[in-house]
Amino acid sequence: MPENFLDNVLASSVVLLAFLVLMGLVFTIWSYLKMRKKRQYFEKVHKELAPGQEVMFGGGIFGTVKEIDGDRVAVKVRSGATLDVSRYAIQEID
Repeated sequence: MPENFLDNVLASSVVLLAFLVLMGLVFTIWSYLKMRKKRQYFEKVHKELAPGQEVMFGGGIFGTVKEIDGDRVAVKVRSGATLDVSRYAIQEID
């Protein structure tokens, strides 16, 4: 009887391990696809950046693009101040 019990425990452990490996694989693929989609979105946002566009930074600050100089962008905020920020700090174009 104990031998049969150990065989059952071993079989159920193998099934559980296979299930966990499968779930890990599905999660890894899902994460990769989601990250690739996000990366494509940000590449598009950063390439389409142009003066006059309303933008939002990662911290929730809104402004209007005034000038683009390579990776630096001059953004005018509501108070009238002009911020010099990295192109990659911009999260969204309105």
